[in-house]
Amino acid sequence: MKNLYLILFVFILCAPFKLRSQHQPKDKPIYTVAAKNGLTVRSEASIHGEKLGKFPPGEYVELLEDTGTYLSLTDHGVAVNGNWFKVKTMRNAWDNKPILTGYVFSGYLLKNEHKPYNPSDALTTETSTLKFDSFDLSFYFYETEKGSETSTIVKKDTLFMYEAVFNDLGDRLIYIEPKVNTTKIELFYTFKESVWEYNFDASKSKEKYAWEGYGPFKELPLTRHMALFPQIRYEKVETARQVNLKLNDTLVHYPGEMGGTTATMSYQGRPLVHFIADTLLKIVLHHSNGTTEIKYVNITLSYGC
Repeated sequence: MKNLYLILFVFILCAPFKLRSQHQPKDKPIYTVAAKNGLTVRSEASIHGEKLGKFPPGEYVELLEDTGTYLSLTDHGVAVNGNWFKVKTMRNAWDNKPILTGYVFSGYLLKNEHKPYNPSDALTTETSTLKFDSFDLSFYFYETEKGSETSTIVKKDTLFMYEAVFNDLGDRLIYIEPKVNTTKIELFYTFKESVWEYNFDASKSKEKYAWEGYGPFKELPLTRHMALFPQIRYEKVETARQVNLKLNDTLVHYPGEMGGTTATMSYQGRPLVHFIADTLLKIVLHHSNGTTEIKYVNITLSYGC
């Protein structure tokens, strides 16, 4: 009987904490508008609701409520399904964008992995479009400029680009617009990596260790020729460890003014620096006449000054 009283006492004691935890505020999911011509915002969860405005493609919006009201429509012969969401303009402390709140059709939203963290993520409004003979490749809310080939790793039919601002490609909307008849379009990505020996002393050794390469391409599923590029998981990109280099994580003390004990890698007892320098995209167009076209885009990532 004493055990029963004890169990009841513990349950009563813990219950308020459970109730409080259920009402703890949670981060509101962030979505990206994936509609080529923008997404209409309405006053109610219905196509008959008053039009309040429009979110442009690539815009981040914050989910306030999933109404559960279902809608299905056909867009150029393709079924688009979803619910009515109540959303608002995603706003950070550093930006003064006007707030637009209302109901939108979730069939034209793609869910972000993370909330943007860099001020330029909210302030960059440029759209970069790369033009090929058979298609255009657009990056919304992302600036690029033409670059030059600097790597020893070169793919045929590769266009080299630089980021024009200090931000990440993660959660950016990519849109492939074909200019010819196609039966299928595929998008793949990988990261180009570099490994080199830190603080190399040529007086002690003539063999400086360096390596550059990239892992297998991964497919990025397209929705109406649109996709969100994934966040770069720097700590999980370990292609260099997969080429039989037997690299080991270690702590190395860097001498000098900017020195310190830093986590890096070692190869045969020599400290190495591992760096993700570029994003590689591969676009595959399957033409209606049965031929296949492959193009590559090399984007050199910026890391500030």
